[in-house]
Amino acid sequence: MIDYEKINEEMQEEVQKLDKLIKYLEKQLEKAPKGTLRITHNRGNAYYYWRTDPKDTCGHYIKKQDAALIRALAQKEYDIKLLLAAREKRDAMQVYLSKTSGEKMDDLYLHSSEDRRKLITPYRLSNEEFMQQWQQQPYVGKAFPEELPEIYTERGERVRSKSEKILADKFYLKGIPYRYECPLKLSGMGMVYPDFTLLNVKTRQEYYWEHFGLMGDPEYCEKAVRKIAAYEKNGIFPGVNLIFTFEAGKASLDMKQIDRLIEQYLA
Repeated sequence: MIDYEKINEEMQEEVQKLDKLIKYLEKQLEKAPKGTLRITHNRGNAYYYWRTDPKDTCGHYIKKQDAALIRALAQKEYDIKLLLAAREKRDAMQVYLSKTSGEKMDDLYLHSSEDRRKLITPYRLSNEEFMQQWQQQPYVGKAFPEELPEIYTERGERVRSKSEKILADKFYLKGIPYRYECPLKLSGMGMVYPDFTLLNVKTRQEYYWEHFGLMGDPEYCEKAVRKIAAYEKNGIFPGVNLIFTFEAGKASLDMKQIDRLIEQYLA
């Protein structure tokens, strides 16, 4: 499957790099000496001349003691050529990005008639279709003990704590697809049940969100540390595809922090 979104994101990153390079080169050229460098050779030796007048085809001889000037003029010529090439590449990529995107390519399938869509296998599902398929994948969550209070989310599913309800409702209201306690097998630990498995629809990347709500309990804290280590051993890293929130004693859920995390990874 062709990931048009990823292609466009990579091109946008390249455009940003080119923009930085262009600004740097422009500043360097502002400080560069006037004129150009002419180099001649005689008996295997290089001789350098400084041309400050376009009509002067020869220029003034530069002594080897003025090596800094020679280098500055040579660097200037290189920077000018590189600047032109960077601008040309940047402009071409911007034109491409303005005319095409993954969404526009998705529309080719979505705007086909229903009869035609039945005959076509799209190379990439639309974000909406991808999200629906992801959300509809069946799984068996973790069983609830009989003595546990019944707490239900806005989506109508049972969770284990009021904090998990707060998180689930936040995801639901923001339209972020999630699975509650979807099983995940970790090498070295066996089957675990992340509190939430979430999908960034735009990037189509999965994230795991663990809420550790009893960090004031030493035994609970020790289990949490072991679980985090197991995630890392299985290539799931904090700040990459693993998100944490914590509670301990009077330190309760920080709703502003939750919003920042959602904006950073899932929006």
